[in-house]
Order: sequence, then structure tokens, then C-alpha cells
Amino acid sequence: MLYDTLTVKEIVDSETALEFMKEATRLAKSWQLEEIGQRLEKKSEMFLSILAADKIDLMSEEQLDKVIGFIFMIRRKSKRLIEANGFDNLHQRIKTLLYGSDPLEIRFDGFVDSIQMIEERMRINFASELLHFSAPEKYWLWTNWIWDPDNNTGALPLVLQEEVDPVGETNGETYIKVGEAMLRLNEVGHARSFAKMGRGLFGTDVFLACVYAVYMYTAFKIKLSEEFNRILPELPELTQRVLGVHKITMEQA
Repeated sequence: MLYDTLTVKEIVDSETALEFMKEATRLAKSWQLEEIGQRLEKKSEMFLSILAADKIDLMSEEQLDKVIGFIFMIRRKSKRLIEANGFDNLHQRIKTLLYGSDPLEIRFDGFVDSIQMIEERMRINFASELLHFSAPEKYWLWTNWIWDPDNNTGALPLVLQEEVDPVGETNGETYIKVGEAMLRLNEVGHARSFAKMGRGLFGTDVFLACVYAVYMYTAFKIKLSEEFNRILPELPELTQRVLGVHKITMEQA
């Protein structure tokens, strides 16, 4: 691993992470955050019902539209995305990303570079969501709200030590490096209970969404008017939206 020479303490800023979680639990109840973890489980089950290795060949255009509808950054672009790229082409690109024989970073780059009509950060979000929610035990999220390398913004750098730099030569290499940092954060998060809102990396997904929400509230309170701040969603809703589970009901979960 890229961070084998570093200790967990040298990678994760545990105290800052705990402070973010403390603020998040001031803005939301623990059961609300745990419920988001359950929604992530349901989202993964839905992805698997369409994208599992023994089902993906049968995926229909309507099913692909459903999957895209649960990806925050591109959900409103589903129809145009399918039309611009062609359903059959997208179908094959997704199958290659998830189950191709090339190394992960090559499959990731191939997918991101091949998709038309949407900007690069959206293509990255698309690829990582497909991977993570189809195989959450193997893959992780890398979205622009988790980390935007162009601006060095997002939730992840706020809870990593300054010395950790998850930048690769390509998007695929960066995805690998982000994943290794996420795995270390997940390890600390479950040990210190700030990622306990869901099993495995789902708990870390919820935690990072909380970090992002807390940061947004802090930045907006400084920069924007009180009236504008009142229209921001409360933390449970904001975290549900960025994780793409706002439309999943607890009856479904």
C-alpha cells in the first residue's frame, strides 16, 4: 500500500474527526445518522439487483436510469447522459468498469475518459458510485464533496494530516490513493466510534457526509446572510442528498 510507511496516526487527524462528529451529533440525532447508514445498505442492494455479475447482462435502459437517479451529482442528467453516450455503449462501459480483467486504476481511467456530455468530476463520481455500491466491501467513494483535488477541498482533507497527499498521475491512480486513505480513516473511525453509523465503509460515508455538512454550515454562516442560511437543508437531509439516498424511505430500507 502507498501509506505502508506511515502509521494510522500520521494519516488520520483523529481529534479533528471527533470534533466534527461532536458538532454533527449536535445538529442531528444519533438514530438519524444510523438511519442514513441503513439507507446506504438499501441503495447498495438496489445497485446489486441490477449490476451484480449475474444480472448486469440483463440490465435495461430503464434500470440504468434508475441507478443514475441515485447518484447525487448526475441524477438530473440521466436521460441526456444515456442519449449522448448510447445505452449499449454505457452498458458495456459499466460492465468493463465493474468486471473487466485490467487493474482497477486502468478500468477507472478507461471509464472516466470514455463518458461524454458531463464534466470530469461528474464522470469520477459516476465511476466511484458504481464501484462502491456494487461492491462496498471492495471499493470506496471518491466524489468532489469527499475531495476535489483541483481546489483541495472536500471532507477528506479536513480529517487527514496535512502530510497526506492522495494525488496520483491519473484519475485511476488517485482513486487508489484516496481508497487507501479511506481505509485507514475507516479503521480509526470504527475503533473510535465516529464511523459507527453503518457497517464497513458505509459508516465512513456517513461520517464524511457529516463533515462536509458541518463545514458547509460553518462557511455559509460566515459568508452568507441569515436569510439564505435558513433555506439550507438540515444536516440529516443534506447528508442524505449528497449520498444519493434522500428518496429511499425507511419502509424500503
